[in-house]
Amino acid sequence: MSRLLPAWILSLLLSLSLSLLTSACTEEEELADDDDTTSSPDDDDDDASSDDDDSVEPTFPESVSFETTDGLTVQGTFQAAPGVTEGPAVLLLHEFGTDRHDYDQIWPLFHPEGLATLAIDFRSHGASDSAAVDISMLPDTPEELSRDLEAALAWLGQRPEVDPTRIGVMGLSMGANVALLGNHQQEQSGVASTIAFSPSESSVASLAGTSELSFQSVLYVASENDSAAAQSAQALMDLTDEPRTLQLVQGTSSAGAALLAASADARAGSVAWFVEHL
Repeated sequence: MSRLLPAWILSLLLSLSLSLLTSACTEEEELADDDDTTSSPDDDDDDASSDDDDSVEPTFPESVSFETTDGLTVQGTFQAAPGVTEGPAVLLLHEFGTDRHDYDQIWPLFHPEGLATLAIDFRSHGASDSAAVDISMLPDTPEELSRDLEAALAWLGQRPEVDPTRIGVMGLSMGANVALLGNHQQEQSGVASTIAFSPSESSVASLAGTSELSFQSVLYVASENDSAAAQSAQALMDLTDEPRTLQLVQGTSSAGAALLAASADARAGSVAWFVEHL
């Protein structure tokens, strides 16, 4: 014979059932809210796509050529800085008897720092046309290498990636002398700053046609053990207005391109100089 449960027990059981049902509904609502705030795979893809769209496109070296005022064709390599329009640029001048590849070891360092570069082959060097004079006479003959310098600066100044008021020139040995010639003639050339590796004071004077030289904003680099270049660099720096610096590289007697290749500090210092002074 069955017995009915007391009323108070039935009331307790009903209360417990309602409590469990309410708790389950609350958990379902919370899970639904969590699902609403979680990013979907499609949303993630959209974000990644947006980042890719904002990335800077890399640049690559391009072969270029231009004519000098005496009708010779000069060959060179130009590379813009990624994402830069009307920014600074550096003209790179090699040493005697070589070509633009003197700068292969430093070339990649310029562009990430916002510097465009143009490296040329001087007349009678590399792929450029030959000069009317013997190659041995070029280093000290006015109106020869200076024409290559003028044509290169004019070409650079017309590039949309380059601000013509922010062009620097870097030279090695013979190229250093030509770079300093451009600095001495700043009013005509527009050269804003210069780096000269292993320069020769007497050769700069020969190219300029005067011993009354003056410069501004120059970094001179020479081997401490190359006494001739070190003395010339010091003498030339004495003729230079600020900013000016003489970097004497220890532990080598190398000059020009060999000095650039031998000294990582000189390479890094060259890029830093132009970043600061262009």
